[in-house]
Amino acid sequence: MLNLYTVEQLLDLLKLTQDAALTAKCILPLEKALKNANSYKTKKAEDTAGLFELEEYSVLVSAFGRLARNVDTHLEGLVGAISIFKILCQSDKRFNVMFRTTGGLKILSSCFRSLIFSHAKAYQSAGELLLACCKSKASVQILWRCGTLSSMLQRLPVIRTNRFASVSELSLRITSRAAEKSMTAPSFIAKGLTCSILHLLRTIWEGQIREKSQVVRGFLNCLRRLLTTRTARKTFHEQHSLPFIQNIADTTVNEELFEACAAVLLAAFPSKKLPLPSMSNPLYVPSLILPLSRSSPRSPDSDDVEGTEVATQPSEIGVAASASRSSLKQKSDAIDLKTYAQFFPELRCPDEEPKVKSSKSASLRRRHSLVFRPQSSTLQTNPSKSKLEPKKYLQSSRNKKEPLRSTCSISNIATSTEKVSSDEKLQSSDQHLHNGLCITSNTYFPYHRVAHPDLEQFSCLRVVGSDSRLLSQPMSPATRLEERRATVKDELKRVSKPDNITLLDKVVYDADEILRRLFARKPSLEDFEEFLQRTSHELWPVTTGQLKFDSIFESGNLRKAIQIRPHEYDLLLFSDIGRSMTGQWFYFQITNMQANVPYRFNIINCQKPACFFGHGMQPVCFSLNDAMVLISKGSSSCQNGGWKRKGTNISYYRNNYKDNIPPQKDTEGNRKRDIARFYTLTFTLKFDHADDIVYVAYHFPYTFSTLQGNLLKWKEKAESIEVLFETQTLTQTLAGLPVSLITITGSARPEAPQEKPYVVLTARVHPSESNSSYVMDGVMDFLLSDTQDSRTLLREFVFKIVPMLNPDGVICGNSRCSLAGVDLNRQWTSPSPDIFPTIYHTKNLMDYLHNLGKELYLFVDLHGHSNQKNIFFYGCSPLNDWQRPNIEEEEGFAIFDRRDNGDNGEELTKRIVSAIDSDIDAKGFPLSMKRISSTSTISIRQCSYEVQQVRETCGRVTVWRRFGCPRSYTLESSLCGFDSGPFQGQQMAIGHLHQTGRDLLKALVKQSPKCSSDKSGELPLQNCPDQENPR
Repeated sequence: MLNLYTVEQLLDLLKLTQDAALTAKCILPLEKALKNANSYKTKKAEDTAGLFELEEYSVLVSAFGRLARNVDTHLEGLVGAISIFKILCQSDKRFNVMFRTTGGLKILSSCFRSLIFSHAKAYQSAGELLLACCKSKASVQILWRCGTLSSMLQRLPVIRTNRFASVSELSLRITSRAAEKSMTAPSFIAKGLTCSILHLLRTIWEGQIREKSQVVRGFLNCLRRLLTTRTARKTFHEQHSLPFIQNIADTTVNEELFEACAAVLLAAFPSKKLPLPSMSNPLYVPSLILPLSRSSPRSPDSDDVEGTEVATQPSEIGVAASASRSSLKQKSDAIDLKTYAQFFPELRCPDEEPKVKSSKSASLRRRHSLVFRPQSSTLQTNPSKSKLEPKKYLQSSRNKKEPLRSTCSISNIATSTEKVSSDEKLQSSDQHLHNGLCITSNTYFPYHRVAHPDLEQFSCLRVVGSDSRLLSQPMSPATRLEERRATVKDELKRVSKPDNITLLDKVVYDADEILRRLFARKPSLEDFEEFLQRTSHELWPVTTGQLKFDSIFESGNLRKAIQIRPHEYDLLLFSDIGRSMTGQWFYFQITNMQANVPYRFNIINCQKPACFFGHGMQPVCFSLNDAMVLISKGSSSCQNGGWKRKGTNISYYRNNYKDNIPPQKDTEGNRKRDIARFYTLTFTLKFDHADDIVYVAYHFPYTFSTLQGNLLKWKEKAESIEVLFETQTLTQTLAGLPVSLITITGSARPEAPQEKPYVVLTARVHPSESNSSYVMDGVMDFLLSDTQDSRTLLREFVFKIVPMLNPDGVICGNSRCSLAGVDLNRQWTSPSPDIFPTIYHTKNLMDYLHNLGKELYLFVDLHGHSNQKNIFFYGCSPLNDWQRPNIEEEEGFAIFDRRDNGDNGEELTKRIVSAIDSDIDAKGFPLSMKRISSTSTISIRQCSYEVQQVRETCGRVTVWRRFGCPRSYTLESSLCGFDSGPFQGQQMAIGHLHQTGRDLLKALVKQSPKCSSDKSGELPLQNCPDQENPR
């Protein structure tokens, strides 16, 4: 009978009764009613939660207390009461305050302690509720005063072995949440929690407990969080815990456990500030004032997949969630899309002359200039006088016809392994680069210099090869634990006993000082190189054995170099312009080295929690001497651009540095974010030649100047075959650089010139993901190869290609952001034409297609991935969309609606069939690409088609929703290499990326129903490698 009662009636009954048995009978139907209300995403759940005011909470807490006093008798009712509170916690934002005020938290803590040795189900349910309560700092204080946390940790080692795994996991989650909140709680909580965790670690490590390494590692991470407070560090040393943790680090063979121990050992000492005046980039754009000037720290599981790496702002997620198709349609109607007709030469009649219309996309926009922000008291530059008109530099250089100088002269370089004759020597760096086209990068002061690998003389080393196995290097052996232990011990000595270690601490390079002088003097192009060399020599006179650094060139990133030992240097990187958090990209030049001497480099301000360095990945190096030898031999095939993977003793670990920005707190005193911590990437290099010029980079660089040279080569190649190839300027960046749009298709068929579907390809929205540009090179090589498959593609499709969406970020060495300091791949939903012009006009280009009724058959946004290996796709499936329930839930709702509205279900059937068809289309293209050949680079098991809320504003999701394109993808290429498939155990090479671009179009040939190529070359799906778990 009680099942027929309403929520209000059940609450009244609980208020009147004091009997535990009757209370248990009322709790169960109340739990069922609340579950039913909460299972439907309607207003009913909100209305039900709104019924519970302070009086109702008091009634429920009183009932909870009666059941807690009789656990053995009324266990089912107790579990039901806990379930009710968990439901309220999810639907009522006031739950923590209400539950704490009415005394429910104290009852829960007492009940939790009594359930730890019995009633596993009830203990698990109570622990989950306790975990939710630990979100509040005040609740953590109550739980500590009640002895709940200390009792939980003390009793954990004596739990029966068969329950240890589940109980320890729950205890670890609660302790981790409490440790996070105790950093702003009173000091006695941090002290007590530190003592309890240390006692627990000693007991578990010395006991015979299975899977203890995993449990110890979890509690070590909790301890590391606590050690950010002064009280916890003092307690740690008072307990003489340093030798104990060192013993674990020295004896364990588990790498993850060793890394946790190393982090605790370094966190046990006070943090040091980075040797920088500020984490912010000294260059900024004063005319761009954006609220998104700082990114939140990234979680360990986040990455640069369409955004692994600057975290998505909450405001951006909110915009994505609230944007509807109707609002997007209204915005598109307000835009004059007819101005984009000039970017469709394939739609013009053969006799029609091209008309250049004055549209916002093609017109000259306001050019934003970089300004140097003084970060010390040595110079106060007037920002108004620091602005530089890029157009002035461009005009002066063109009028005088002065060649663009590279970073160094190469005329004095002599090879030591093979002598190169004077006739075969390369010309000096005064030669025109890329036929003079890269002079456009002069619009970007001070990054108008190019590095030696971008010189035209070395372009033969960048030829797209046909064999992706060429020059592929095996994964670097993982750094042995002995070597990593030595590295951590050395770092620990520097932190714990700085007075006992003699370090040079000599600044040998400071880009801030160079930029300050450059913006103060404003040297002309003809005097720029001489001024830079003179300034560097005045600031840091080169001595014997001291390396010389440089990064003031296109895509360069090195902010400071400090010599700490004769052959060891600490390096610091620039943050992205407009951001104060460091990215991952580095690219710098080294000279004045000795041959066969090991030099150790420590990049100390990395901020990604996870990295493949030390686990198979190596930096890339370009030796000018080696490149000259290759050219003297007449190399004409893909040579990785002259770059090689190098480096030994590579490690990546959390160091003892912190940022200079105090943590922000909310109204309750809780931290909005943790203090930003940094990681050290350390590696050792041996140089083959003395006094060589060597470049070191995160990945194979691909600059804006390289793209300009390739555009010329592609155009020349297209003129030799019968294709329509046109390069236009879609828009200009904030700095006034052109954003190229490539249109390529076959000769229009007179009988059906308007029927071709479109393929849109974009790349390089994130500057550090240079591998995406090499994939695009493979695409262009295939399209212009004049083979049967390429002719078939150009006959059946029109290709619109934007090879570089973020030229500004590429030139100034950013990792993820544009000049506005914002991740452009989070601006696709509603991009601003003034701040995000590249995204705005690329999206409107597809909008124009959509309004013409053209089919967008395929959209692929090329990216790079730093936290996963292999090459894979992210797609969009309506069956995995966060905005809609799954088929079973939707069918349930439809049945419920039919009972009320008499729906016959035909509309539901159409929607389900459409969703399944779209899911098949989304998953079919990656499978076709995998079946191209036995050497395909695609990993099907890593492909994902889930549409997450945090990815709502990225390119692939926006194109999928707005234009209904089922084949909308992000193609992720690992920056590391392969751990499965035909190239397993190899590091990523440029040849692999070129092959991926070619395979992308081969899959389009095989999959498209309009293409008539023979499909006999396809591999059966069951014979393809890496097919054990296709999604």
